[in-house]
Amino acid sequence: MGTLVSVTLALEHERQHDAADAAVLAIQRELESFGREGWAWGSGALGLFNRRLAEGGAAEIPPALRSLFVRAWEIHRISGGLYEPRIARLVELWGFHDLEHPRGTPPSRDEIEVLLAALRAAPAYDGGARYGPAPGVGWDLGGIAKGWIVDAILARLRELGFADACVDAGGNLAVRGRAGGKPWRIGIRDPRASAGAPPLLAALEVRDEAVNTHADDQRYFEHQGKRYAHLLDPRRGEPAQGLRSLTVVDADGTLAEAGGAALFVAGREHWPALARRLNLAQVLAVDAQGKAQATAALAARLALRADLRLEIVP
Repeated sequence: MGTLVSVTLALEHERQHDAADAAVLAIQRELESFGREGWAWGSGALGLFNRRLAEGGAAEIPPALRSLFVRAWEIHRISGGLYEPRIARLVELWGFHDLEHPRGTPPSRDEIEVLLAALRAAPAYDGGARYGPAPGVGWDLGGIAKGWIVDAILARLRELGFADACVDAGGNLAVRGRAGGKPWRIGIRDPRASAGAPPLLAALEVRDEAVNTHADDQRYFEHQGKRYAHLLDPRRGEPAQGLRSLTVVDADGTLAEAGGAALFVAGREHWPALARRLNLAQVLAVDAQGKAQATAALAARLALRADLRLEIVP
């Protein structure tokens, strides 16, 4: 899905090296298969599903992705639609699906409105084996799939005998167990760090948790002095504005990713109420002016950069 994935295993004995290499090779194959089948614009199962929707009829949901469809719709419903998995055509319109040739100018308002109308007219997902008709709509699981697959990989590594592991899929990071007998220590990056400046906002120790960060420094373009990042607000069909980054810490990596996307869209004023609705107790947000907010539960765990001041939200 266009994301570099790193896997770190904490080994108890040097003689585990060969088995660790074999385990990483096995999950690499699983990752490559999942990325191919779950890419909304590719030749795999989800790409084929979306092409059948575009033809105007109902389409069968790929069986291997059905549980992910169900989970995505559940978070869509609880978030009041701020997490929207049926946003593939808008992502494509903005050019954020093309990692090699990003768009340099925003699409016209008329183009956006056509796709928003199609999205508003599209049916809800009932949890069944088929979806549609929904012309002008495509499903994009990019806002939930990486959190889901990271948790799945960690479970697979445990089955293979490696209970102490860290997997990072482009900001969708989760850990299990310990690193050298100690909790894993994870840094939260600063999306506006300049050359020579500290690259991290904060760090914390985690175990058996996901640390998921959404930020506007990944897949973006600037036009007439304004930054347009890939996190789209499904209400307006445009990149969400108001936050630079938002980090969620939770035991459920799938919820941390999709729920975090919804919180980013909700923005500075409204993310705390939505976090409570989603039962996300540990959140750090940095707004467009660089002001930081955090829930009390996460603030108590953070080792902050010296110059960073937090507003604690209930």
